Amino acid sequence: MDKEQRLSILDDLIKLETVNGKEKLVADYLKKIFEDNGIEAELNKVDDDRYNLIATINPDSEGPVLGFTGHEDVVDPVEADKWNYGPFNPKHIDGKIIGRGAADMKSGLDALVITLIELNEDKDFTHKIKFMATVGEELGEIGAKQLAEQGYANDLDALIVGEPSNGSSQMVIDKLVGSGMLSIPQPNPDKFGRHSFFSAHKGSVDYRVISHGKAAHSSMPETGVNAIDNLIKFYTAQNEYFKTITDYTDDALGNTKAAVTIFKAGEQPNTIPDYAYLGVKVRTIPEFDNNEILDQIKKLIEQLNSDDPKMNLELVVDSSNMPVKTDLNSKLVTIARDVYEEVWGQKCVVVGAPGGTDASQFVGANSDLDVIVAGPGNESAHQINEFVFEDDYLQYITIYKNIAKKYFE
Repeated sequence: MDKEQRLSILDDLIKLETVNGKEKLVADYLKKIFEDNGIEAELNKVDDDRYNLIATINPDSEGPVLGFTGHEDVVDPVEADKWNYGPFNPKHIDGKIIGRGAADMKSGLDALVITLIELNEDKDFTHKIKFMATVGEELGEIGAKQLAEQGYANDLDALIVGEPSNGSSQMVIDKLVGSGMLSIPQPNPDKFGRHSFFSAHKGSVDYRVISHGKAAHSSMPETGVNAIDNLIKFYTAQNEYFKTITDYTDDALGNTKAAVTIFKAGEQPNTIPDYAYLGVKVRTIPEFDNNEILDQIKKLIEQLNSDDPKMNLELVVDSSNMPVKTDLNSKLVTIARDVYEEVWGQKCVVVGAPGGTDASQFVGANSDLDVIVAGPGNESAHQINEFVFEDDYLQYITIYKNIAKKYFE
């Protein structure tokens, strides 16, 4: 494809208002693009108006399988009236493409799409690549979870996630590294620009603990069971438990982080509440992963319920996204380092990311999977007037193609 075609497809994607729940617009558009270019594509229904998309080139090829993945949804525009040109009206100004999803992650998704098409046109490229576009990454990774459960990642040896991994300037990268949010694994380059990719990111566990009590009039509290009192007992015990897991650390991701983020109970002042709950978010690392944490929280609840007949605590796990980490000396990371230096003309920095991606679901299904998160975009993601550098978007097509070719050498 020429430059004009590449930019036109990205503009078309940004125009599609695919806030969580309307991703079929992207799936249908990309399916037609693939089929127009001789690649069969499969729609995978998650819900009405929500479809994953899978496309594979050289499906009968033997040997390693490389995966490409990106998500179709974008976050809400927030205050749409404050956008200079409107959130779904892409504009090209001063080397930037501005619009919701430009950074996170329609530019990365489109770069992977174009890479797949151009590799399919290359008669000398005969290797299998599987592309997966997912729904609902921004709220629960539900599309990736379904694909993982259905076995779509089982044959993958390596995976490139096209999420944004660049900063918008050298200063931004310096601040991220200096803040401790990102750490530089060894060996680290002595010089680097604003271009980076992630070899690791934290996982996460979201759960609620519900306290079931017995309602009573507040003038006779002894006739009821106050759900708040029992929940506070759990809260205190849980805090002591959290102190025992923060000593675990990862060289790229730092420590396990846990926080109670929701606490709700009671409806009116004259009634002892019979229901209360708290919500917890734990950012996890490979050294002490999700399953270990959940097992120990379950045991803590069982012990408290056993010790007090008036205690009736219930655990509800809302999501469990596994931590992702690929060895710095792995084939995929080594190739990506070399390609970045070839394309940008400078060394890149390989870091651990504080947030998560769909890779958590695929690694949960295929623990041997090597992963990098590498894509155009920057810290303007989720902000008003989100943008991607046009050059970054175009260069990543070259990066993806070169990584794929070198991976199969």
